[in-house]
Amino acid sequence: MDPHIPLLCCCDACGTVFVAFSNEFVFCNREFVNQDYAKIYGYNRIVAGNWIYFKGTPKPGIVKSVFQSPDKQIIVVNYDGGPDQRIERPKLDIEDEESPEGYRLLPIQSAQTLLGDCIYHAIRNQFGVAVGLVNDGEKDKLVVLLKDRTLVFITLPPLAQNLPNDKLCTIVQGKLAQVFPDHYSKVTVEVGQGIVYLNGLVENLSIQRAMERCINALPKVRGCVDFTRVLVSPFVTDSLIKATVYEQIEAPGMRLFDCKVEVQDGKVQLEASCYENERPKDLENRLAEIPGVRDLICLVSEVYDPINVELCKKVEAEISASTFLRGANIRVSCNSRRFLLEGSVQSILQKELAFATVLKNVKTTSIENRLRIV
Repeated sequence: MDPHIPLLCCCDACGTVFVAFSNEFVFCNREFVNQDYAKIYGYNRIVAGNWIYFKGTPKPGIVKSVFQSPDKQIIVVNYDGGPDQRIERPKLDIEDEESPEGYRLLPIQSAQTLLGDCIYHAIRNQFGVAVGLVNDGEKDKLVVLLKDRTLVFITLPPLAQNLPNDKLCTIVQGKLAQVFPDHYSKVTVEVGQGIVYLNGLVENLSIQRAMERCINALPKVRGCVDFTRVLVSPFVTDSLIKATVYEQIEAPGMRLFDCKVEVQDGKVQLEASCYENERPKDLENRLAEIPGVRDLICLVSEVYDPINVELCKKVEAEISASTFLRGANIRVSCNSRRFLLEGSVQSILQKELAFATVLKNVKTTSIENRLRIV
């Protein structure tokens, strides 16, 4: 799951409802979360490069190499960049790992622990799982359920504590006033336990998304729950939005093909293809700025082994040179050995002439004519 997605959570035991974010859970996309897990000797398979922790030792180290004899396992470990240490232990055969990725070491890693992480509490010598983040009225705490069913509340270190609500609210309001001077006055800000709640009206989806990104990038913000609404004129219809989307994706420089657009109640979904490294970088911003768009899903797939590219360019050149097709905006592509005619024309005659031109050049009937008459 991508980061910064607000999730409404409910405790099975007490029924408490609270908000958390996808980047606070173990199932978040791994590139967006801290991945410092330690393998516990005797409970994990170990290879060079792992962090390793031996029960009863003060800290974990980096595994430099691993050797095995018939009855021993020899592990070379480095602690804090000092001299390598050779550690010998009886050979163990580990068939099943409860947490192949490793464990968070508590209490030292309480600030990096994600909800759902498997943990090892070094002081209590117990394994468990991280199940919650709470505030007792004074401090923010990590909640851990140990194997013996004991709940442990670990106070997070000072740098991981949430700012007071009024202080964080002032910071967020100041940032919005600085970055969005023409729009922030229509938006209200509330804060609770590091979570920012936005309400109000914005001019378009692009501004709405930019505000959320801006807030999520601020230090000490756990996440943003956006209740703002896009201001939509009653004269903007789904048909008008769809026509504007096509204008954007068919503009010069937008090398998209096999495009499908659906619009319902201002929610736009675009499916399209492009050649490798030709995805328009500002595509989503352009579409999000269209008046009336409330939500947007862009699914653009890159085609890595295109076929008949030169033939398609030749047909496009012939179409653009035709006096009978003046004013038409036509693109020709080939996807899965099927030729596609996309774009807009001014009449049925132009649509038929364009199809005939493609048919003459490609010498196949596997042609789909998606030209729109505008």
